[in-house]
Amino acid sequence: MTITCEDCGERHRLERQISEPGPIWIVCHACELPLQAVLDGPAAAPVQTHAVWSGILDLSTGVRPAA
Repeated sequence: MTITCEDCGERHRLERQISEPGPIWIVCHACELPLQAVLDGPAAAPVQTHAVWSGILDLSTGVRPAA
């Protein structure tokens, strides 16, 4: 993983293994400012639009139900 300092542009290669999502803090070697990278966890399974709206709209015919 490479983390780039937004202040000075120095690129830092993180050599250690990261096993859990969350924040990682390092110190920039050039300007000595703290840098934070946030690792996301596994992506959630996508929700199908039809499943979300099935209880609200009738999507089987393409016609809105009468009010």
